Amino acid sequence: MAKVAAWLAVHLLVLAVAFALFVSWQLRLGLDSLLTGTTGERLESLGKDISASLDDVPESGWGGIIAEKVSPYGLEGLFRSERELGPDAAEAEIPAEIIARAKGELPPPGGQAKPPEAPWHEPRGGPGGFPPPDRGGRPREQREPRALFLTRDPGDGSYWAAIELAVGSPGRGRPPRGVLFLKSDNASANGLFFDYRPWLFGGLAVLAFSILFWAPFVLGITRYAGRISKATGKIAEGGFDTKIGASRNDELGAAGESIEEMSARLGQLLSGQKRFLGDVAHELCAPLARMRTGLGILRESAGGQAERIESIDEDAEELSALVAELLAFTRASSAAVEIETIPLAGICRELAAKELDGHAVGCDIAAGLCVKADRRHLARALGNILRNCHRHAGAGCKVSIAAHLSGNTVNLVIEDDGPGVADEEQQRLFEPFYRPDRSRTRDTGGSGLGMAIVEGSVRACGGKVAAGKSAMGGLLVGISLPRA
Repeated sequence: MAKVAAWLAVHLLVLAVAFALFVSWQLRLGLDSLLTGTTGERLESLGKDISASLDDVPESGWGGIIAEKVSPYGLEGLFRSERELGPDAAEAEIPAEIIARAKGELPPPGGQAKPPEAPWHEPRGGPGGFPPPDRGGRPREQREPRALFLTRDPGDGSYWAAIELAVGSPGRGRPPRGVLFLKSDNASANGLFFDYRPWLFGGLAVLAFSILFWAPFVLGITRYAGRISKATGKIAEGGFDTKIGASRNDELGAAGESIEEMSARLGQLLSGQKRFLGDVAHELCAPLARMRTGLGILRESAGGQAERIESIDEDAEELSALVAELLAFTRASSAAVEIETIPLAGICRELAAKELDGHAVGCDIAAGLCVKADRRHLARALGNILRNCHRHAGAGCKVSIAAHLSGNTVNLVIEDDGPGVADEEQQRLFEPFYRPDRSRTRDTGGSGLGMAIVEGSVRACGGKVAAGKSAMGGLLVGISLPRA
C-alpha cells in the first residue's frame, strides 16, 4: 500500500508539473484566446461599471474612481482618450508596445478603414461634431465596452489588458471614447485575467474521481496480498490448517489456492510423521517393559554376570527414557488442548522448586499476572526449560524468571548464567533430535527432544518461543502467551 501511495504521489506530481508548464505556456503565447471566454466577459463588465461611474463626473476625478474600481484586483488603471493616443503618443507609464497594440486594435471613427493620408483619429469627424455611428447604427459614445487585448510585456514581465470605453456625455467637451489600460504583476489579477479556481477545483474533482475509481481495485489487491502474507506467516509457525479466507479469479487467487493446498499437504505429512513416531514409541513400550522385567530376574540369578546385566539394564532404561520423550513430543502437538486461566507466578515457582532445588532462583512475576494456556502443556514446557538449566548450566547456576505485559501478550523470560549456546545454533534448538554440542553424550546432552517438546507445547497453548543470549552470560528462552 505504501508503494502504491508513493507511486500515485509521483504520478500526481508529474501531472501537476505538466499542468503548470502548460498554463505558463498558454499565458505567455495565447493570452488573447482568453478574451473569447469568461475573461473577456469579466473585463467588459468591469469596463461597463467604470464607464457608468465616470458619467457626469469631472475628468479630474476619473483617476480616483478608476483606482477604486480596479484596486480589488490588485491592478493599476490608466485611462487614455483618443486625443492622448494620437500618432505621436509616447509616455513613461505605458510601454510603447502596449500603446501601439491599442492603436492597432481600436477602430478608426466610423468603423471604416482610414485612408493612408488621414490622421489616425478624428474625434470630431462625424456629423454634428461627434464620432460617426458604428456599423450597428449606434452612436459611438453609447457603444458597450469592448475588451481589446490581453498581453504580456516581455520587458518587465507584467500583464496588460485594454478595454475600449465610451465615456462622458456629448457636448460637454469630454472625450467620447478612450482606452482603459489595466496593469497587473501576475497573470491572475485576483481572478480577473485568469481564474485558477475552476482549474484547481476541476483538478481536485478529477483526482477524487480517480482515487474513488482505483481505490477498490488497489485495496482488493493489497488486502489479498496481506492475507497471503499473514497466512504464510502462520504456516511458517506451524499453523498448517490456515485458510486465506477469500477467493479471486486471477493470479493472486491461484497463488492463494496453491498456498492453501501446500499448507494442507504439509500438515498431512507432519501429522503423519508425528503419528508414526507416536505409534512406534507406543509399540516399543511393551517390549521394553518386558525386557526390563526379564533383566531384573536375570540380575538376581546372574552371579558373575551381574555387572554386564546392569549395563544392559542402563541401556534399556535409556531407551525407555527416549521412548517416553518421543511420546511426549508427539503428544505436545497432537493431544487435546484445554485452555484455561493460569496464574503465571504460581506455576513458575512450583516448577522451579521442583526442578531447581538448591539453585539460586530469582522470580520477578506480578502476583495477578495470568495467561491463557493448557496447564499440562505449559507445565511440560516450563519443566523442560528449567530442567535444562540444571543439566547444562550446572548445579550451582543462577536462574532468573521474569515476566512483563505487552498489550494483550505476556512475555515470560527464563535465563541462566551457564555456558550458553552459540548464536548460529540458537534457532536450531527447537529442532527434534538436535543437540548443539555434538561431542556430548546423551547423559549430558539428552536426546535432543527437550526443546522440541517445549516448542510444540507452547504452540499448542497459542504462544511462541525463541532462544537468545542472556545478559547473565548463558541461555535465554523467551515465551509469549496470550494474556488472560
